[in-house]
Amino acid sequence: MNIDNEIYTFDHSKDSMKVIVYHISQEDKKLLALANRKKHKITIIVDPLSEATVHFAEAKDTAIIIDQENPVSNSLILKLISFGIRYFIFRFQEQAPVDVSIIQDAGLKYITITDSTLKISSIIKILDAWEKSD
Repeated sequence: MNIDNEIYTFDHSKDSMKVIVYHISQEDKKLLALANRKKHKITIIVDPLSEATVHFAEAKDTAIIIDQENPVSNSLILKLISFGIRYFIFRFQEQAPVDVSIIQDAGLKYITITDSTLKISSIIKILDAWEKSD
């Protein structure tokens, strides 16, 4: 694990999905690392997705955005897509503050999780399924 100013990287596989996770709690961070079982390369940013943090998504396949405090702007989504993001997972307590039409129009995959009881380990199952579908 690489730790650098609240950025955590779990890099255990060369051919796995490269994932960026924004705004994850300390508890969920631990659970995600355990559920991952050294399969996917996961970079965790404890801050929300913003203009200041979006660049961490460069060269990643998947963006996971958790409990975003502010709406995710179309420009942020377009930047993520331009960096190579092909998959999006949104995990919010309520309706996701994001317009997914840009993602749909680009033919990319996304899932919105509003069930707060859904375990963080389910995210790894989603990543596994998407990896197999490629």
